Amino acid sequence: MRAGYIDAVKSACFRDDMPEPQIVKPDDVKIRIHKCGICGSEVHAYHGVHPFRIPPLVSGHEYAGEIVEIGSAVKKFKVGDRVTGEPQYGCGECWYCRHGMYNLCTSRKVLGSGGWSGSLGEYIVTPERTVVPLDDRLSYEEGALIEPVANGMYAVRHAGVDENTTMCIIGAGPIGIGDLLCAQLYHAKKIIITDIVDFNLQKAKEMGAEYTINNRTENLYERVMELTDGLGVDMTFLAFGDGPTLQQAAEITRRDGKIIQHAMMVDGLPFPYEVHQQHQLDFKAYQMYVYEDFEILCKAIADGKLDLSHFVSQRYPIEQFKEAMIMADERPEPVLKVMVSFD
Repeated sequence: MRAGYIDAVKSACFRDDMPEPQIVKPDDVKIRIHKCGICGSEVHAYHGVHPFRIPPLVSGHEYAGEIVEIGSAVKKFKVGDRVTGEPQYGCGECWYCRHGMYNLCTSRKVLGSGGWSGSLGEYIVTPERTVVPLDDRLSYEEGALIEPVANGMYAVRHAGVDENTTMCIIGAGPIGIGDLLCAQLYHAKKIIITDIVDFNLQKAKEMGAEYTINNRTENLYERVMELTDGLGVDMTFLAFGDGPTLQQAAEITRRDGKIIQHAMMVDGLPFPYEVHQQHQLDFKAYQMYVYEDFEILCKAIADGKLDLSHFVSQRYPIEQFKEAMIMADERPEPVLKVMVSFD
């Protein structure tokens, strides 16, 4: 099959001779990929620093396609169905899985890692329980964008964002934009989004952001206090995180507010313990998403409540996978989301 292949650290190529995954279990579903996004985790794998995406591999987990084959026990889907899918599943037996928290399963399987051939290949095989139907009103590209946005849906839902919430999102990359779009669905009272890249902030504006701050050229604390009558925001979402950002998040969040870690952050960062205690802040992290988040987003897009038309910044055929990876990694021009096509 055709595939984008990370064959070694800092080496990516297109191949048309990769082994095609086959149905093995009765509940397996085989999907022909039409569109697949490149995630930051692919860039980490490309640099050899991802904890479980280790070259050589066919990575990829942001996908949409059509079913071409089903196992004997599959009941909900048929050949020809247009689908996306949740690129993870738990063991089904541990405490976390039994309590609906399979995204925290210690034996969780993730598409495009651990020997599970990912969606930067032309075909994937995945358990039926991970497959999500695509409404006919959704394009394959919109379907492939559901996974990155689902991170935001899970965080926004669990943080309790509602029409009374004031919030700041630090980082206007794909995760932060997902937070923005999902907070809008829950009618947050005031959403402030900040970044140091004007292109990202412009993308946020195109997707409905009313308050954007470039915290390289503006004072984030002063602007947030100005916009919240000196109180600070109820919640700060960390869609980017380092030591200075943690300090900023604690300072701009009102007393008894929440900081939500949504970015991948390394161990050993300094933490603002003093202001965290003085402000009586909650600090909460969220990991991935669950099936319900995909369902909510599919319906919102189909109903015209969520517009993803500004999300993709670059598009490549799979035959140009090397160029696509260079773009996602080196960013010779502004990038929000790189999308690869098998069509």
